Amino acid sequence: MKVAKIISTKQIVVNAGKSDGLAEGDELEIIGEIGDPVKDPDTGKVIGTLDNLKGRVIVTTVYQNMSIADAPKKEVLNDPYSRILRQSHLFSKQIDPMKQWKGTVQEDLDVDPDEITGGLPESKNEYEDMIHVGDTVILVSDAN
Repeated sequence: MKVAKIISTKQIVVNAGKSDGLAEGDELEIIGEIGDPVKDPDTGKVIGTLDNLKGRVIVTTVYQNMSIADAPKKEVLNDPYSRILRQSHLFSKQIDPMKQWKGTVQEDLDVDPDEITGGLPESKNEYEDMIHVGDTVILVSDAN
C-alpha cells in the first residue's frame, strides 16, 4: 500500500480498499525505508525488520480501491499542568485550563505541507521524516 493523497495533517488516503481486504478500524503504519533485517539468534531466520516509522493511522472510511485513514485520537483528562493540553489549540480561549475537563485530542501527522491538498495554508517546513505521497503503508492490525 502507498499514501495516495494527503488530505490534511490529520487524514490521508491510501491506495487500498475493500478489494485489498481493508476494513474500518484497521491500523496502518507509514514507513520510510525498510530497515535492517533482524535474525533469530537460534535459527538464523529473519524475524522482522527495523523500519523507519513515520506515523500511524486508523482506517475510517473504506472504498473499493482506496481508504481514508486518520491520525489516532487519545482520550485525555485535563491536568492543569499537562504539557500536551497547555500546547493544544483546544485550550486557547474557549476552555479554562485550570478546570477539570475530559475529551479527545487528535495529534497531527508529520506530513509534507507542500503535499496537503485539503485546503490548509501552505507552509515551507523542511523535515527529513515528513509523510509524502508514495510512502509505503503497512497493515499493523486487522479490525476483523
